[in-house]
Amino acid sequence: MDTLIIGFSRPKAWFEPFSWLIRLCLWTPYSHVYIRFHSIPYNADMVFQASSLQVNFYSLAIFESKEDIIQEFTIPITLATKKAIIEFAMNNVGLPYNVAGILGFPIVWIASWFGKKIANPFNGSGDFCSQIVGQVLTEFLGDKLTLPLNTLDPKDIFNYLSASNG
Repeated sequence: MDTLIIGFSRPKAWFEPFSWLIRLCLWTPYSHVYIRFHSIPYNADMVFQASSLQVNFYSLAIFESKEDIIQEFTIPITLATKKAIIEFAMNNVGLPYNVAGILGFPIVWIASWFGKKIANPFNGSGDFCSQIVGQVLTEFLGDKLTLPLNTLDPKDIFNYLSASNG
């Protein structure tokens, strides 16, 4: 057995208006969700995420220098599942960040304030952080998320993990 960590963070930098907007709309202390794992062959802790206009990897040390980690969930997985997730991550590094999709999130959030869950009207190509984490949860861990991947936000992932690990 091995583990996969799904974490929630916010930037350390003071001037991060995009993070402010996400935290305000979601009413959370975090604005970002990521996947962390230990690479045994390279003896490195890596963070897989969508940030800085693309899907990427950061070493844990670099990630921690840029982000305040708010909470992490440790999920037991088999070595075969971990290998499949790392292969997925490596095959998706460099894909564009879904900027258009992020621009549509305020509309999705406003609708949710009125009790309606709508699809993102500006869902462009590429991924955003909650989408790649949701994809890993559904495709590799067999989780049953009730929302389409293009409507997930970090709070949806947090609430799901809190309920699952409660």
